[in-house]
Amino acid sequence: MKVLRVYHAGRDAAHRARERALVAAGIDVTLVVPRAWPGGEAELSQEPFRMVELDVARPGDVNRHRYRDPQALARVLADVRPDLLDVHEEPFSVAARQWLRAAPQDLPVVMYTAQNVDKRFPPPFHQWEKAAHRRVAALYPCTRQAASVARGKGFAGRIDVLPLGYDDALFRPGEQSLDDAELVLAFAGRLVPEKGVEDAIRVLAAVARVRPARLVVCGEGPVTPRGDGVEFLGRVGPAELARVYRSAHVVLVPSRPTATWTEQFGRVIVEAQASGAVVAGYDSGSIREVGGDAALLAPTGDVDALAALVLGLDDFESRRSAGLELAAERTWQRVAERQAALYREPKERLSLPRSPRKRRELARAEFGATAATTAGTRPFALRLR
Repeated sequence: MKVLRVYHAGRDAAHRARERALVAAGIDVTLVVPRAWPGGEAELSQEPFRMVELDVARPGDVNRHRYRDPQALARVLADVRPDLLDVHEEPFSVAARQWLRAAPQDLPVVMYTAQNVDKRFPPPFHQWEKAAHRRVAALYPCTRQAASVARGKGFAGRIDVLPLGYDDALFRPGEQSLDDAELVLAFAGRLVPEKGVEDAIRVLAAVARVRPARLVVCGEGPVTPRGDGVEFLGRVGPAELARVYRSAHVVLVPSRPTATWTEQFGRVIVEAQASGAVVAGYDSGSIREVGGDAALLAPTGDVDALAALVLGLDDFESRRSAGLELAAERTWQRVAERQAALYREPKERLSLPRSPRKRRELARAEFGATAATTAGTRPFALRLR
């Protein structure tokens, strides 16, 4: 089967693991990537699939970047002649709108979504999202919360929740044990207030008053992590990040919701659990769904409660084992096998109620509740992220 995939982050070799796994699953993949994207390769490294580079305006703006030459999209489609178009962009995004306008009406299209908040978008994004929901045959959201948003907004096609995967050749269990003399905590991600790096430092301070501990911080952003026992590595590559996870007993995910955002997935959760670390964080956004029963969860913003959970981690081995069991189903190989099945199986559409209230009730029954922000469960999207 020949699939044309579109992905803004595909400029980064680490983000092309899904495509490699799809090729291994028997899919003939062509990947379209921006010619330039922050954090991406200057020159694309060799891959077992074809890649096409196109110029975009607003590189780095996930939902508002656009292709400078819209006609180039039609030329790529005519050249590749795919059996299916996979647009790894949000349904309301500018790039998705461009691809859906370029695609022939008889070409099946599937799309990704991570939007787990039932946002009210301003024109024209609201109209673009509705049009995408009518056109697309299937969605593969990364969480049940995102699936609930899409169904509640009226998407009647097939929904298959596919988690973000990890490279099991890179992320593998360490030899962490509570018998170690020092408790190692880790934090990885954007160094911004909503990701909770400052909360992680406060957790370290509380834990260190009781037993020897240190915090390893990986990432970049406007917040500079400082404090006794804080080891700041800055931005690191995948191999170094995997080493950090293998040395950590607990990986902290203290994300706090804002008015328009809450944790959408938390790739760090999957990678940390695959490395044998226990995840501890706030019960916000998708953290409970992704972390499962293996994770330690405290009320959002309650640093003392989070520190107490870390200090009370007597069941480290059982939580570690539960995390490894979860991770076994989240390798890129397993995700790609399910995605290939989504590509191959015929589309199916439901008959949904016309009433938005009834649609959202149906969505909650099928997938559970959507995520909440500090502005509630249906905030206005003041910024597109």
